[in-house]
Amino acid sequence: MVEMVCSEASGRADSARLAALLAELDERNLDNVTRTESYLELYALTRAHPPDLPWLLMAHLVSRNAGSLMTEVAMILDRGDGAIAPSALRELFLFLERANHLIFFDAWYHVLHHLLGRSAELRHGRCSRFVREAWARHEQARRAGQPHPALERALVRDLVTNEQNLIERRVVHHPRFPIARALVALAEALGQEAPVVLPCTQVSVQVGGFAILERRIAAGMSIFDAMADRATRDAMYAWARRHPHDGSRSLFDGARGPALPRLRDAWPAHAVRALWEGIHAPPEPDPGWP
Repeated sequence: MVEMVCSEASGRADSARLAALLAELDERNLDNVTRTESYLELYALTRAHPPDLPWLLMAHLVSRNAGSLMTEVAMILDRGDGAIAPSALRELFLFLERANHLIFFDAWYHVLHHLLGRSAELRHGRCSRFVREAWARHEQARRAGQPHPALERALVRDLVTNEQNLIERRVVHHPRFPIARALVALAEALGQEAPVVLPCTQVSVQVGGFAILERRIAAGMSIFDAMADRATRDAMYAWARRHPHDGSRSLFDGARGPALPRLRDAWPAHAVRALWEGIHAPPEPDPGWP
């Protein structure tokens, strides 16, 4: 007998499909391209079997922007003008890739458990106590009939809070990335911070202090606010389906930028692993976010 997916919502996709997606976590966490497209695929499933989970569309768009930045780092490396040392640029890429990898490693696991109706099975040590409690609150509130917009926003805030705490000490302030942190801070100080560009809107979101946890969380909520309107969200989704992710920022709203290599050509997975063997290791324990 097929288990009902997400026990409070009877119309979801069957559990066999979702269980298969969960089993593909490592394959889908290969690189930024697989992660970005996987978020969109899972969001499409929640749209087909509502309620949808807008955090997944947010994750797709943020991951798409991260991939564009990774590609631009490769372009600066290829240019070789000496303005920034190649070792510093490679560290910046690893900084971006490590955060992208860890967030997917965490989110793919707990979101699919929710969709399978198995949030109670989320394991201590595999995901944070915070996110386990967040899913329990969300599912209880849904069963109680809490109004959908408030429920949706509360869940997005919890998931944004979790993901940013997940990378706070493991990436953002990890001793492995001092030069990357300095480059990000320098770009901010010079007014050159790369914004998160959102298609089908005039909105672009800047953190204005990436090293500050609360500002990253606030930026995440600004992204959600830009897509809270259903028509805008639908347009963003349709745009994302029409424009497969390859690392080019020029896709956004048809803007044409300089010719860029495809992300996988610039940073093939085997070359990324050769830069640092720990780049795709599981997250190390963090007593500050147990």
